[in-house]
Amino acid sequence: ILICIGIALSNRCGLPIIPTDLFPRELSAIIKIEYAKIKITFDVTCLAITALLTLFLLGHIDGLGIGTILAAFTMGKGVAYAGQYLDKNFQFMPYLQKN
Repeated sequence: ILICIGIALSNRCGLPIIPTDLFPRELSAIIKIEYAKIKITFDVTCLAITALLTLFLLGHIDGLGIGTILAAFTMGKGVAYAGQYLDKNFQFMPYLQKN
């Protein structure tokens, strides 16, 4: 829950605090698809690539626990819910504005 809030906050501020979440945020803005769908797809794809590389290089899947798998499938929605809460209760203004 705290990670979801942190990612939502960094997305609202426009900061690249979490580099792996910068790509889904920017892609969402470019292709106009909601962030949660892109985030879930991105996380599950990264998880699948990790599993395949681990299987190919080690001969067995190692290091992927149930928490990692659940996070890949749920983190996008959690960030979206946290973002909606932040949008309802806070207003984010850019510090630097064009004059």
